[in-house]
Amino acid sequence: MANFPASLLILNGKSADNQPLREAITLLRDEGIQIHVRVTWEKGDAQRYVDEARRLGVETVIAGGGDGTINEVSTALIQIRDGVAPALGLLPLGTANDFATSAGIPEALDKALKLAIAGNAMEIDMARVNDKTCFMARVNDKTCFKNLFYQYGDGRFWHPYYHRNAGKT
Repeated sequence: MANFPASLLILNGKSADNQPLREAITLLRDEGIQIHVRVTWEKGDAQRYVDEARRLGVETVIAGGGDGTINEVSTALIQIRDGVAPALGLLPLGTANDFATSAGIPEALDKALKLAIAGNAMEIDMARVNDKTCFMARVNDKTCFKNLFYQYGDGRFWHPYYHRNAGKT
C-alpha cells in the first residue's frame, strides 16, 4: 500500500477483543501505515478521541462499531468549527451496519480498513433535531418516510434515522 497519512480508529469497546481486527491492523502497520487505536468505554470517549486525533494531526478518524458508534464519532467531528475536520472512515462492526452497508463499505475487515484509510471521501448529510445529531432516516422502497423516528437508548430520546444509498466506492 502506498504512503498514507495517519489514521485514528475509535473502536466500540464490544469489539476490543476482535482477533481478526487485531490481525488486520497488524498487517496494515507492517505495511508502514500508521493507525492509532482507541477503545470507547463510556459516554464522551468518542469526543475525547476526536480531540486527540486533531492534536495528532490525523486525516481520518475511523468509527469501528455499529450505527451508534458512527453517530457518536460523526457528532464529535461535525462540532469542529476551527480548521478542517478529519474525514470519517467506517469499519462496520455492529449488528446490522445499516449505514455502512448503504454506503458500500465492504464487510471484510481488511478491505473496510483499507477503504477507510485510502478511499476517496464523499459528503454525507447530517441533521440536528432537538440538540441531537443524526445521520440517517429510514426510507421504504417507494421513497416515503417509513420510520423517521425510532426509540433510542433507554427510551428517553427520539432520534431520526436517515438511510440513503450513497453508492459503491
